[in-house]
Amino acid sequence: MKDYLVDAVILKSARTREADRVLTLFTRQVGKIRAMAHGVEKPASRKRGAVQPFSYSRLLLRRGRDIDSVSQGEGVEIFPALRQTLDGLARASYVAEMADAFTVEEDPNTGVFELLLATFNMLGRGCDPIAARAFDIKLMSLVGYRPGLECCTVCGAPGGERLWFVPGQGGVVCAECSPESGRGIEIKRGSLETLKALLRWDMGRIHQIRPDPRTGSEIAAVMKKFVEYQLEKCIKSARFLELVEKGFSS
Repeated sequence: MKDYLVDAVILKSARTREADRVLTLFTRQVGKIRAMAHGVEKPASRKRGAVQPFSYSRLLLRRGRDIDSVSQGEGVEIFPALRQTLDGLARASYVAEMADAFTVEEDPNTGVFELLLATFNMLGRGCDPIAARAFDIKLMSLVGYRPGLECCTVCGAPGGERLWFVPGQGGVVCAECSPESGRGIEIKRGSLETLKALLRWDMGRIHQIRPDPRTGSEIAAVMKKFVEYQLEKCIKSARFLELVEKGFSS
């Protein structure tokens, strides 16, 4: 079949030639794919609104030899706050880059699609800072990197009040095992319980979790280290997000 319909979240849009754009999409049907949006930069283009970054759209794609192309598009949810405000742009850019970094092309994952949609919905309503941290740990779980949070990943003990999060050990490590487990971040029991809730709770309830600034910073540091360990590189937009969050919290 030459044409096919997809429900897609637009992760990235890169200009090529005068009026064309190459899109990175995460679709419900086929996972992550690239597609060419021909002529989308022309003022009269009917596809323009449907291919904006961080939008949720229904697209009719035509198969091509090297890359498929967008024949028609309809925006389902545009989420304007994710492009019109600095905090919205920072968080949406981070979420999109994370999804791109941790997925491969044409590997369907309905859980990742639904998580992206739920996160953009939440960010679009008010850009709650906790949404990015919830996205981090939920995405890690969905792509096979779920951290061990229930007990020491070395000896299996429940641990005491002093615990360390060691990316190389895949999660929390107790005080007895931490000296031999490599570099980690000390994590307070309250921060650990908050992290468990972010993993366990449905995205629609995450706004009810209101960590204090210290707990929020600790969780952000833990997830940053864990993400960088798994990717073996930094997420470029993480620094932008960090600067925006510091600016809004000061």
